Order: sequence, then C-alpha cells, then structure tokens
Amino acid sequence: MPHHDPSPSPSPSGDPDAGSAVRGFVRTLVSQALFEHTARLEVTLGGGGALETLLAVERALTWPPEGPSRELIWATEAGALRLSAYDEAGRLLLKRDYGDRRG
Repeated sequence: MPHHDPSPSPSPSGDPDAGSAVRGFVRTLVSQALFEHTARLEVTLGGGGALETLLAVERALTWPPEGPSRELIWATEAGALRLSAYDEAGRLLLKRDYGDRRG
C-alpha cells in the first residue's frame, strides 16, 4: 500500500496561519509515525475566530476517506486553536495549543 500524505496543499484564501497549523500538526503526526494510529482528530476553534479561519481549518482537514475522523468544535474561548489526535481507544496521541487565532 503506497504512503499517502494526508495534508493538502496550502489554500490561497482564508487564514493561512490556522491552515498551516493544521497541516503542520498532521505532518508531525506522520513524521512521528502517529498518523496511522490516529482514529480521531479533534480541532477546537475559538468562537472569536473569523469565518475565513473556520474555512481554512476545514480545507486543511480534507483528506481521503480512509483517514481518521475529524471533529470540529466551536469553543467559547475567543481565538483559540487546539488540535488533538486520539487512537481508537480514545488515548491522546498528540496535542498542540496554538493560542490566539483571532480572525
């Protein structure tokens, strides 16, 4: 089975920081051999973020259907961007907090 890079190419529109953060997180999962063990990727985006930020995050989460499930959470904490990867048993594999991401 050929290796498949789950991170799409950068998008010309939207919040490049949020999209880059998501793509970088996925690249880290791949480089640490955690992606193949990831069953669910959880993205928490603060409610103060702009619509463009939300769209950039959603575009960055697009990969083939055999990839992990994606859960996008709209949080009340303004501007936060948190990314967490979990295995099938619900154990945390990797977590990153990107702090303030106001759009």
